[in-house]
Amino acid sequence: MLNFQSIPPVFYQSILPIALMFALERITLFKLAKAPGGQEWVRSKFWLHPNFISRCRYPMGVVSVLLFHAGTRFYPLDPGNVWHHAGVICFAFWMITDITDGTIARRFQLGSPEGESIDPLSDKLLLFPPLLYFAYYELIPMYLVLIFLLFDVIGTFSRFFITNKAANLFGKAKTFLATTTLVLITLQQIYYPGELWNVAIAMLACSVFLAFCSVFLKVIPNYWYANLLSIMNLICGLTGIALIIMFNQIGFAFALVFLGQFLDLFDGRAADRWGSTPKGELMDDLADGTNFGGTISLIIIAAFNYSVVGYILGIFHLVCTVYRLYRFLINKRKGGTDGGVSIFEGLPSPAAALISGSVALISTSHVFKVGCIALISLLMVSKLPYIHFGRVVLPAIPKLFQVILLTLIMMAVWAGFRPGNIQILYWTVFLVSFSYLILGYNWKKYHGAQE
Repeated sequence: MLNFQSIPPVFYQSILPIALMFALERITLFKLAKAPGGQEWVRSKFWLHPNFISRCRYPMGVVSVLLFHAGTRFYPLDPGNVWHHAGVICFAFWMITDITDGTIARRFQLGSPEGESIDPLSDKLLLFPPLLYFAYYELIPMYLVLIFLLFDVIGTFSRFFITNKAANLFGKAKTFLATTTLVLITLQQIYYPGELWNVAIAMLACSVFLAFCSVFLKVIPNYWYANLLSIMNLICGLTGIALIIMFNQIGFAFALVFLGQFLDLFDGRAADRWGSTPKGELMDDLADGTNFGGTISLIIIAAFNYSVVGYILGIFHLVCTVYRLYRFLINKRKGGTDGGVSIFEGLPSPAAALISGSVALISTSHVFKVGCIALISLLMVSKLPYIHFGRVVLPAIPKLFQVILLTLIMMAVWAGFRPGNIQILYWTVFLVSFSYLILGYNWKKYHGAQE
C-alpha cells in the first residue's frame, strides 16, 4: 500500500499540479481544434487571441516575484509556504501560455507579424524579473544575468532591422534553458534551502551562450546554421577531452557529450530546412567522431582507472566509431543520397556514446561493463537497421508525452546533481539510452531512405 507521507513534497506540491495544468491545456486546445465549430469559437473570443495572451504575460514575471517574495518576507522558508507555491504556480501558468499562444496561432490560423514581435518580448518580461531577483540574492551570478539581458535586448532591437522577426532555434532553446534554471533554483529554495546547485548556474551559462548564438545567427546566411551546430558539438568534444586529460573531470566531460547530443540532433534538422555547405557532412562527422568517439573513449579509459582493459575498450570504441562514420559517409556518396537518412546501418554513434559512457560510470560489475561496451561497439559496425531518432522516432511521439519524458529526465538531473546522488543521473542516462537499443531497431521494417 502506498504511503502518502513517503512521497517527496516536491512531487505533489509542485510537479503534479503543473503537469496537470499543462495536460489540461493541451487536451482542451486539441479538442477545440477538432470539435465542430471549435475553431470559429476560438477565433471569436478576443481573450483567446495569441496577441492578447502574449500581452497579458507582460506583468506576470513581476507578479510571480512579488508572490514568491511575500513568502520569504513574511513567513519562514519551508515546503509548506503557500506564498512560495503561489509564485511558482503563477509563473508556471503563464509559462504554459507561451505554448498556448503559439498553438492557437498555428492551429487556428491567428498568426500575425505583430505576434512574432510581441511574443518574444513577453517571454523576456516573464523571465527576467525572477532571474534578476535570484541574482540579487546571490543564488546565481548577476553578471551572467546582465550579459543574458544584454544579448536579449540586442536581439529585440534587431527585429526593427531584419525581415524574419520570429524566434530562431537558438532563441527557443535559450528560453527553455533559462526557464529550467529558474525551476531548479526555485525547487532548491523551497525544498532544500541552504544548498546551492551548480547545475542551475551551468544552465544559465548555456542560456547566455545560446542568446549570443540567437543574435549572431540573424546576421549570417541560414545555410550556415547546421555548420555552426556541428562546430559547437566539436568544441564540446575538444573541451571534454581537455577536461579529462588535464583535470580528470570525467563527469563534466560526459555532460558535454550529453550537450553534444542535442546539438547533433538539431544540426540535421537545420540542414534539412535551410541546407548546408559542401563540407557540412564532413564537419558533422568530424564533430561526432571527436565528441562521441574521442571523449567517450577517454571516459571509458578513466572509468577503468587507466588499466589495460580500459585502454583496450576505449580504443576499440574509438575505432568502431570512426569506422562507422566513415562508412556512413562513403555509402551516402555511393548511393547518391542527398540530405539526411531515415534508417541507419548499425547503431548510431550518438546512442552508442551515451550507452557506453554511462555504463562506464555506473556502479556495477566490471564484467557487465566490459561486455556491454564491447557489444555496443560491435553494434555500431554491424549492419543491423536502426531508425533515426530525430527524423522518425521523435516526431512520432505526441508532444504531451515528449514533455512528460523531458520532465522525468529533468527530475533525474535535478536529483542526480544533489550531493551523493550522481549515480541516479548516470543510471537514468543509461536506461533511457539503452531503451533505444531495443525500441530504435527497425522491427516494423520502416521503408525510409537508407544509407
